[in-house]
Amino acid sequence: MADAALTIRAATFRDAAVLASFAADLALGAPPAPDGVTGALAALVGQYGVGAFLAELDGEPVGYVVVHRVPALFAGGVVAVVEEIYVVPERRGRGIGAALMERAEEASAAWEVAYVCVATSRAVDFYKALGYEPTARFLKKGLD
Repeated sequence: MADAALTIRAATFRDAAVLASFAADLALGAPPAPDGVTGALAALVGQYGVGAFLAELDGEPVGYVVVHRVPALFAGGVVAVVEEIYVVPERRGRGIGAALMERAEEASAAWEVAYVCVATSRAVDFYKALGYEPTARFLKKGLD
């Protein structure tokens, strides 16, 4: 990746189509509807306490991360939660995910959070290599 230019910037509404494609690949269940992704992006962009960042390699979108600032009683203050992170499969292992996490951590530090947490079942070793420690398992339930 030394020859390629990696940039990470704030996501905008113009990124909705590429983010919908990435989110569909990331989803463990049914892929999200593109209109749903556009609506979610509208709720995220420009909000205090939300960071939505797009990684581009030589101008080509290759990944994204979404991090939220969350008040938490258990932490005695505020934490940051990385809700989503994705790197296109053919670009993995080149430091893009680490760079996205670094950008999420920079945003989190600006919010003066106690710590950053992330739920994962597929990338435990990746997060451990970045200094994250296993603490709990997250579960989910659909409310259809």
